[in-house]
Amino acid sequence: MEEKKPSTADILAKIRAQKAAAAGGSPATAPEAAAVPVAEPAPPVAAALVETAPVKPAAPAAKPGSTADILAAIRAKKGGAAAPAPATPAAAATVAASAPVAAAAAGPAKPLPSIAEMVRAAKPGAAAPVAAVKPPVVAPPMPARPLPPSAKKGAPAPARRSLAGLVTVAGVSLVSFVLGGVFASPVLIAIGALIWCVLLSPFAMAWAALSVVTGIATLGTARFMFPNVLVEPPSKFKIGPPSDYPLNAVSNKWKDQFGVWIVHTDQYEGKDLIYALSTVCTHLGCTPSWLDGEQKFKCPCHGSGFYITGVNFEGPAPRPLERVGLRVAEDGMLEVNKSMKFQEEMGQWVDATSFVDGSLA
Repeated sequence: MEEKKPSTADILAKIRAQKAAAAGGSPATAPEAAAVPVAEPAPPVAAALVETAPVKPAAPAAKPGSTADILAAIRAKKGGAAAPAPATPAAAATVAASAPVAAAAAGPAKPLPSIAEMVRAAKPGAAAPVAAVKPPVVAPPMPARPLPPSAKKGAPAPARRSLAGLVTVAGVSLVSFVLGGVFASPVLIAIGALIWCVLLSPFAMAWAALSVVTGIATLGTARFMFPNVLVEPPSKFKIGPPSDYPLNAVSNKWKDQFGVWIVHTDQYEGKDLIYALSTVCTHLGCTPSWLDGEQKFKCPCHGSGFYITGVNFEGPAPRPLERVGLRVAEDGMLEVNKSMKFQEEMGQWVDATSFVDGSLA
């Protein structure tokens, strides 16, 4: 039976063991020797072959072909010794199997580098990677906030008016306008217009318009709450002494204010009398006029005519004018009483309260 020839791996392992023994080291302390299995003693023929076999020079290191080879090369560089390149696939497998054991003996494993770093480290003459330093991010300066017009030098600060002040000014202007219209005073109207010009701004005009509308509504409501009362002059009033009224004359002094004529004549039944005639025409209530040149009362509405005594003589008037009460007061003044009416057709002109003796004038 032929003896089995040693393989190349066995021969290389034996050569390494011999070199280690010659260097004074023990095969058990070398990492590679501990990892490589020791073959059984070769027969005498195999030993002779080993001793007589020529030792070939070491082949140039092959380029790493796997991640395990790259890791082994990096660790060898860090350790300061060149790692033997595996000559055969079997040796490469043996070295790969022994790598974890050697790493465990060396100490805690360092974090694995990235593939890019391993490729750079594997290339001859590659410089250590320099970490790229990013420049610090500097935020651009914020633009300066523009100053308001009021903050500029020399610019006057705008005056702000309160709501109460605006309402007050608008109320004063409205009151001036109303009083100026009631009393027909151009001065008050001008003051109101001047105050209104002060409020020539949209905000002020809006509040002023609101105030005017509110004031008109308030006045209308207040007017609605009051009853309709006709203000009339008093029924009794004094017209002066009898001497103020000459004979055969008609006084228009009290016509517009009290609606009476004061007549002093002696043409009614030949008696010298002073009496007061109403200025209301007995036809349809118009106001006649005294025509001194014609010595008669003439109604402009329908042409009724009355003598100085008040008796009608032309036109559609059906009866004479009415007299009102007249007497001499305690102070010697004539006093008219319009609450008393006297009609000639009813015989009331003979009443002593409807006239005064003209001889007192």
